[in-house]
Parts: sequence; C-alpha cells; structure tokens
Amino acid sequence: MVIRDAAGQIVPFGKVHKQLVADFLYGTLPDWVEVVGTPTFEPLPDRGTITVTTPTTAGATAELKMKHLIDSSKVTAIAITLEALQLNGNIGISVQVGIKSKDSKAGITFYQNVNQKYGMVRAYKADGTYTDFKQNMVFFTTHGVAGDEAQNRKNLTVLLCTGLQFSAGLERPSVWLGADDQYGGVAADLSGGLFQHGELQCLLKLTTSKAEAKYFKCAQMKVDIWSN
Repeated sequence: MVIRDAAGQIVPFGKVHKQLVADFLYGTLPDWVEVVGTPTFEPLPDRGTITVTTPTTAGATAELKMKHLIDSSKVTAIAITLEALQLNGNIGISVQVGIKSKDSKAGITFYQNVNQKYGMVRAYKADGTYTDFKQNMVFFTTHGVAGDEAQNRKNLTVLLCTGLQFSAGLERPSVWLGADDQYGGVAADLSGGLFQHGELQCLLKLTTSKAEAKYFKCAQMKVDIWSN
C-alpha cells in the first residue's frame, strides 16, 4: 500500500509493518476477530465470505471487529480494509468503518447515517464532542431507493495516520479513504488538535433503524499497523 500526497511524494508510515488477515476460507473466525449478530460463512470451495445479520429489532447492530485494542500513541498508522464489502440494500441502516475507542472519545470513523446522502469522517474528542468532515464517498446512494448499493463488492480502506511518523512538533494526523485500492487524497486533516489519541478498535458496524434484519457481507478483513 503506497499513499502519495498532493505533490506526488510517498507518505511514510513507519519502519515496521504488521498485518492481520481474516480470509474466512474455512468457515471460522480467527482468534483476533469477534462479531455481534449472527454470522454465516461460505467457505471453500466457495469464495470464502462472512455474512453478519442483525436481529429483527430497531436499533440492532451487526459488527465485525478486532478483539484487541491499539494504543495510537505507540504507532504511526492504522488501516482497516474490508474486501468485497456488500450491503443488502440501503433502507433503514447506518454503516461505519472505524478506528476508534469503545466509548467514542478517541480515534475516527467513516460512516453514513440513515438520513444522509453522503459519507462523513468523524474525529472524536475526549470530552465527547467531535468534528465531522463531509465526504463524496458513500456506502450507499440516495436514501430511499431499495437495493441501490453504491459500495457493493468494493474494497474499502480507512487509513489513520497518527502523525507520529514525523518529528515532534511537526505531527500532522490525517485520515485517508480508499475504494478498490485507489485513494483520492486526504479525507480529513486532523492537525491543530483535532485528533485524540487512545486505545482504538478497528470495526465494521451496521445499525438498523427499523425492525428488520439487515446484513453485511465481505470476503476479507485486514488490519495493518505501522510503527517506528
């Protein structure tokens, strides 16, 4: 994975790169992944996918997340990638892919609310407030059109650069969004105190607003961690 800035220069992440991969080929979860909701698998000889479905209750969730937390003050970048991400429609759901604390007081998330026609990057603060950055990229298109899925079977990456790859005083934390391994530039510049460090969890989360079962499906979940 290589990211270039507006000047065409490679953005350095860190000297050490580690990666966790859940490929769902064998119908089981790796020990670093957990789910909320009902998981089903399509293992080999199929493509190797997981589907997680919500209960038929308004406000229910389906989640795919890393069990362990990452201290963002000890790393230079964190990325979560969902390959072949698919939703079963765009009615009555909110979706997010986050690198955030469990109490939503640190880190970031990329999400689309049930009532929004656009995506947002949200940066959380320790006092419970947050800053939103409107995005052109979405999980699904115009709300209210059943079955219209803008992100069907797309590879979606949310990359958080903590700023610690640069010298003290020159940190510039930022968020990058990628679709099908292509990046459109910085999605959110979090310099100036907009980024809150913390113990962060990588997750995909779908929330329903109606008493209907909804699901997401993906073929692979990856978490990348860089450090110096």
